Amino acid sequence: MNNIRILCILLLFLPHGSLEAQNDGELIRLCFEAAKRKNVEGYSAVCRYLYTIEEYPEVLLVYADSIRQLAIRDKSLNAFLEYYSWSGEAYFMKGDFPGGFDWKRKALVLAERTKQMGDAVAICSDIGYYYNVATRYDSARYYLKKGIYIAENMPERSNQYLTMLTNYASSFLFEGKTDSALVHTLKVKEQSFLEKDTAMLIENLNQLGAIYRRKKNLDACIRYFEQALSLCEAQGNFGIAAYIYGNIATVYSEWKRPKDAIPFSEKALKYALKLGTPQMIGICYVNLGAILCNIEGKREESIATLRKALPVLQKVNNERRLCEAYNHLTNAFRKLGQTDSAMVYLRKLDGLVGELKTDVERFRYYEAKAPLLQANRRFMEAISYYHKMIDLIDHGIYDTKDYDYFLNLSVCYHAIHDDASAYKHLQKAYALRDSANNRKYAEHLSDFSVKYQTKEKELEIVTLKREQLEQETYMLRHRIIVGSVISLLVILLLGLLYARQRQRARIVLLASAASEKEHQFVELQKETELRLTRKYIDGLESERGRMATELHDDVCNSLLALEMNIRTISAEESPGLGEQLDLLSNTRERVRTLSHELMPPAFQYATLDEMLADYVLHLSLPENMYAEYHSTEGVDWNSVPKLIGFECYRIVQEAVSNAVKYAGSACVRVNLALENNNLSILVTDDGKGFDMSKKTKGIGLRTIWQRAETIGAKVELTSAPGEGTRLKVNVLI
Repeated sequence: MNNIRILCILLLFLPHGSLEAQNDGELIRLCFEAAKRKNVEGYSAVCRYLYTIEEYPEVLLVYADSIRQLAIRDKSLNAFLEYYSWSGEAYFMKGDFPGGFDWKRKALVLAERTKQMGDAVAICSDIGYYYNVATRYDSARYYLKKGIYIAENMPERSNQYLTMLTNYASSFLFEGKTDSALVHTLKVKEQSFLEKDTAMLIENLNQLGAIYRRKKNLDACIRYFEQALSLCEAQGNFGIAAYIYGNIATVYSEWKRPKDAIPFSEKALKYALKLGTPQMIGICYVNLGAILCNIEGKREESIATLRKALPVLQKVNNERRLCEAYNHLTNAFRKLGQTDSAMVYLRKLDGLVGELKTDVERFRYYEAKAPLLQANRRFMEAISYYHKMIDLIDHGIYDTKDYDYFLNLSVCYHAIHDDASAYKHLQKAYALRDSANNRKYAEHLSDFSVKYQTKEKELEIVTLKREQLEQETYMLRHRIIVGSVISLLVILLLGLLYARQRQRARIVLLASAASEKEHQFVELQKETELRLTRKYIDGLESERGRMATELHDDVCNSLLALEMNIRTISAEESPGLGEQLDLLSNTRERVRTLSHELMPPAFQYATLDEMLADYVLHLSLPENMYAEYHSTEGVDWNSVPKLIGFECYRIVQEAVSNAVKYAGSACVRVNLALENNNLSILVTDDGKGFDMSKKTKGIGLRTIWQRAETIGAKVELTSAPGEGTRLKVNVLI
């Protein structure tokens, strides 16, 4: 946080003439204006500008936190909405997508609760866009459909409505579902044309060109790309033009004309560098590098170009394009015979294999990995990946090099001395050269197989019927004998049961009376224990509040007064005074933080989810230690009663405090979940743990158990030396 403050001070007080970029001058002006106004509008203006230039995410978080402080002071839900929304954008700018989604979902819940439907539409549009970037297409479509439904009855949101429709169609394209993408893109193109939205129409035409490229309809592909370029030139929209030139270059490359594709790809890169958009620059570098990789004598240049893409894509966290870059680098080094370097990038690709969402992306991954494993004489692994490629081809992936894959399989099997399999796949490879004869031969085999299987089935049915009749006869004879024996036993048992029934009834009455008395005693004991526990907890909270007040109003103010008095002493008289003043200031801040943690939380202004998120976010942690917080999405946290929320908050405080003080862990995680009226809290750390059979409960653990008892919660604690600690609390609301 100190680094963030220093950055803010530099931005605020650095002279205008020392900045090279006009953007930074505008940012400083807005920061000065916000410092004067000290209101939500001023801070939001700085946030909007930082979002526009896509720089300084840490500064954006600082100004978002300033909005949060105003929201707490004024108890303004609208200010909380601004805080959640801008915090989400800052996390997206940093590349922390899970954090960004958490903040955006909180903003959406608050917007819906306060009936701010215009803000809800904008938030749904943002979430859908970022889920597309994160390759989570089902989630993207869920939020986009939600935003589209709200915006349908809001004419003033027509631009966002078209944007969401386009992103909805894009999710199908990115996922490889070209038919669905085509249907939805054609619909939104007509809507854009009717509303005369040229920018969106350009986007739709470009997307149609990409769809028809994947469908191998080259005439329609080029036609739509040309229409989009024509509109781009008329509008001066060079950003979209860069994407279109990149798409045209890809088409030429697929036509086996990579040399003709280079000018288009270079023009796309030129526009991207001119605009300075990191996402676009990274994509253009990847496209140009992929084209150069397919040209003999250009592979060194291809490697240099692809390496330029890596830091840009890592900065914007575009893992889908990173996979493409590593894939092309692996192929380029392999074709140059540098297998060690190829393996380096293959391992990087392996680390991102979970981001490969479509069959096309997985096929490209296998296509890069299998030949490299074969070149390194890792034949068994290569065989596995060649078979995966063949399976994808069998399920609809089209590739003209399927003959080579079977031929390579034959070579691999021969290398491991499995000559039978080698011969089999070699036959398959040569058979693919004459698919007509192969189909005819397969038809003959299929007819013979069907006839043979039919006869076998008929014989099997006859055998089964005969066995079934024999089994039924045996079972009938067996049932008669068993039934006779059982009847005799039943008659004997009935006499004995009748004699013992009266005695048993008398015993049951006595046991029932005794059980009722015991139950009453247990209930009275539980009620007494609960009342005493509640009284203890209330006393504990009262004492916490008193101590917090004393620390904040007395000790902190006394330390502040002492610090101010000491500062009046001349630095020349006491040269080492500065270090002591810093120590005194840090002590005062720690006392103030402790007083805030002791003060009971105010649940009338925020939900349990919001309070825990804020607590974890502002948690003071040792160096090299961090904390994470996660909660269930789409839940109305206002349904949690205040008493239960209060005790749960205190339980998390106690558990996290124990982990920070004693666990010696690198990470503490807090998870809040609500499902079917079951509220659960999970606090885990990866610290040193303890032996539960030896260690007795300390004051902190006893307090956790007592708080849980007052709300009827169940507590599960597991730990072992070297395996961290896991605390889970479950309560029905």
